[in-house]
Amino acid sequence: MKKTLTKSFMQIALGHVCAALTLTAALFTVSCEQPTNSERSESIEVYVDLDEKEPVDVASVRVVGGLHQLYVKSNVAFTASWEDGETTPWATVVDDTAVDPKTGYRIVTLDVKRRHNTLAYYTRRTGTLILQANNESLNFSKYIQVHQGSLARISSDFAWMTYATNDPRLNDGVILSSWSTTLKDRGYRSTPNLHDGKAHLYGKKGYLQLGDAEGHGADMISPYTSDFRYDSLLMVSFRAVAHTNHVDGTKDGNKFTVEVTGGGVIADFAESNKTSIELEAPHFDPQSVEFPTDMWTGSDFLVFVVGTEDNPLTVNTTIVIKSGSLDTPTTTPNRIYVDNFYVRRVLEGEEPYFEENGGSGADKILGLIPEEVVE
Repeated sequence: MKKTLTKSFMQIALGHVCAALTLTAALFTVSCEQPTNSERSESIEVYVDLDEKEPVDVASVRVVGGLHQLYVKSNVAFTASWEDGETTPWATVVDDTAVDPKTGYRIVTLDVKRRHNTLAYYTRRTGTLILQANNESLNFSKYIQVHQGSLARISSDFAWMTYATNDPRLNDGVILSSWSTTLKDRGYRSTPNLHDGKAHLYGKKGYLQLGDAEGHGADMISPYTSDFRYDSLLMVSFRAVAHTNHVDGTKDGNKFTVEVTGGGVIADFAESNKTSIELEAPHFDPQSVEFPTDMWTGSDFLVFVVGTEDNPLTVNTTIVIKSGSLDTPTTTPNRIYVDNFYVRRVLEGEEPYFEENGGSGADKILGLIPEEVVE
């Protein structure tokens, strides 16, 4: 009996030892096949240009669109593809097979669309360039976030302005003092005239009107935002068009001023610390068969504001668009209509809007005229 128990015990113990050895061997085999914390041997590195020494994780696409090349150093064969959240993608991969003869890097070429086909619009949108290893068993990909445009600090297409009509021929704009509390709380302000103590800023359906038929001038003051204190360069974009009488074709004055207050200067005059710039708005054509739909044609503007060491951007920085005189009414009215008002931060290394546009003035980048409209 004792021998039988001893034998059974030895058999059980030997069985546990064998099981333990088998499990250890299995674990050792798995560990050898794929060490848990080891780095992958596969590599895909992306460079914006060949002069860069370090690969990038985020690439910036120029807002004007067109062909954009990225350079890829990889030790695995891959295929490039594109994804974004729009119904019609704003970029596509047109080639991922070319090779740079000096470095041997693969060249991935993106065909980037302009931001819009009827509206100058620069607010940032993002997409993803996917570099997928051709060998599916590797389960290895590189994802590159690509962005186009800049972050908006202030955004308004004035769709919330539903007073009156969108026809500038009708003198039905609602003066600022009569706006609802909800609309006033959006932060847009205006300076009262010395002549009558009224701010002659009017709301029309979808846009604002500065000044009136009696010759009163007006300004539009942008809302405050504390975010400006983090910025050094701002791009102000908007539409501005001057009034034309639909009966006799008489044109209002079309000069207006853009001024920065509370910190910052106009980038074109950074050395002299000038804080304002005078511009001229085009007149709309009331005789056009598409009027008033086409009243904004050619009316896009860009104005650049920079913070300097002596005059940095602050929480009190505002952008002011002014037409006519705020003192006494002028003989010739100076009605200016304003729409699509945006203030965007421009980071160092982003799209060189200032250089591309030749400074502040009419938008030469995305400002479109009919024969230039693209898909």
